[in-house]
Amino acid sequence: MAHPLQAFFGRIRLFSTLTADELNDVLRAVQPVKLPAGQRLFRQGQAGDAAYVVESGAIEIFTEGPGGEVVVATLGPGEVIGELSLLDGSPRSASARAQGDTSLFRLDKQEFDFLRQNLRPAAYKLMRSMAMTLCDRLRETNEHIGDLLAPPPDAKAEAPPARAKGGWLSRVLFRGDR
Repeated sequence: MAHPLQAFFGRIRLFSTLTADELNDVLRAVQPVKLPAGQRLFRQGQAGDAAYVVESGAIEIFTEGPGGEVVVATLGPGEVIGELSLLDGSPRSASARAQGDTSLFRLDKQEFDFLRQNLRPAAYKLMRSMAMTLCDRLRETNEHIGDLLAPPPDAKAEAPPARAKGGWLSRVLFRGDR
């Protein structure tokens, strides 16, 4: 019978492609974290030194700017936070805080780098899974931007700007010197 942590992590998309042995490599590197309601997990701009998996409770992700805070997501059990930091260690792009009492698992970047440097398959499978997740997010973001930039449905359609005649293709296909 699988250990309860194996079962929990095995249901999470990021870890779902790992074998039991590969998952054990990762589980040896995770540490439990408990946050009371309202406590910050990390601040926007801080070094990205770990990823987190929400076990219970919820984490609110928000950006901080001149206009105040803007909540961009609320993540619950089984969701992963900060996985980009495992790849590049760049400063956090947003802040995170516990919405209520929250339990998480922390995967330290140094531990992940150790797995990667020692050519552990788990690290490479996780990197591929992260890449796939990032591709999905980029596609969703592009679609959202397209929706935001699209004219309102009741707006009159304007004629597209006239194209210049004699573009590079017509110059190649229909040379004027013939």
